Amino acid sequence: MNHALRSALVAVAGCLACAPAAHAAGARYEAHTVIVKYAGEASSSQRSLTAKLAGVLETLGRVRGVGADLVRVTGDPAAVAARLNRSASVLYAEPNHIARASAAQVPNDPRFGELHGLDNTGQGGGTPDADIDAPEGWGDTPGLIGFPQSDDGVKVGIVDTGVAAGHEDLAGKVADCAGVRSFGIILGLFANPAIDPNRCADDNGHGTHVAGTVAARANNARGVAGVAFNSRLSVCKALDARGAGGVAGIANCLDYLSRAGARVISMSLGTTAASTTLANAVANASANALIVAAAGNGGNSAPNYPAAYPQVVSVAATDRRDERASFSTFNDDVEIAAPGVGILSTWNNGGYVSISGTSMSTPHVAGVAALIAARTAGGPAAWRAKLGRSVDDLGAAGRDPQFGFGRVNLARALAP
Repeated sequence: MNHALRSALVAVAGCLACAPAAHAAGARYEAHTVIVKYAGEASSSQRSLTAKLAGVLETLGRVRGVGADLVRVTGDPAAVAARLNRSASVLYAEPNHIARASAAQVPNDPRFGELHGLDNTGQGGGTPDADIDAPEGWGDTPGLIGFPQSDDGVKVGIVDTGVAAGHEDLAGKVADCAGVRSFGIILGLFANPAIDPNRCADDNGHGTHVAGTVAARANNARGVAGVAFNSRLSVCKALDARGAGGVAGIANCLDYLSRAGARVISMSLGTTAASTTLANAVANASANALIVAAAGNGGNSAPNYPAAYPQVVSVAATDRRDERASFSTFNDDVEIAAPGVGILSTWNNGGYVSISGTSMSTPHVAGVAALIAARTAGGPAAWRAKLGRSVDDLGAAGRDPQFGFGRVNLARALAP
């Protein structure tokens, strides 16, 4: 879809989003109307009595094409329609559901066109639409239309090398900042896994890259856009300048982020060694947060932890042609896939860098999970179930070791 057409559709979607709706901006039907078609044999007195008892106040007009009436009601239209449908005088009744333009919403961030994971138009030799359908999902979702700058989404936790909190695309995004006290990398110093506040500065770049993919500001005329651009971030630095850290510190970071109220935790890290400490930390944190972790970059079937723990969503990597990335780990733990090759995002030097890995796939999924969590009741189990259904199936039909259930799709995730 060309940019001019997208802009036109966005304008239409913005207007429709202002239409009267029941309860809140995300409602699916008008607040005070019902469509009702009475049975042909019902007398006017029968119709009048049925309408009055159900909560109909007046007839507003005819739906001539189907012989129905649009009526004004008191109370919830869905409840009124249900009462009407119980009467023999009524053929059917239903709320006046709201339709919205299927609009792709493209932000003005100057490097958005390079984000093939969010919107693949075939750039760089890719396959068009081998992406997560971010513009389509954003453009169809009340609360995201128009790219609001408010950070009212759910909080996303990141366990990584820290974050460049002052980056132009991340300024004001970091709600919580902490990190491991010491990593023991200097001769004579022993690692101390205690978590100290205000120790999340990124001295590597990896964590800042992850943060940008999750939540870089959209439509701010700078750089790139994050998947869940309305989320704030809780960052815990568990990895040092080399991108390494002990599981004791990682476990403490999980506890910190859980206590800070993160509802989704992104972990672009892993080890092939199973750890009871890490397993217990994951189990504890998963009570309140959906944990998403990298499947691994071994290009084999070896399990990677924490991704291999049952409470964790294991994320594989796809390329810009929707094929499994050659480095991406494949096994029965893989639950979902996301773009992970040549991903452009924020960096700790204030700029932007393209890198590859299941580390890059993971924040795509974490961002979608955050948008799901903001709109789905029931906690981590419900969010995980919705995430698993919100895919484009790739490879063998159903779940498979290469792609899990499939490559994540933001538009499907935000559909009713």
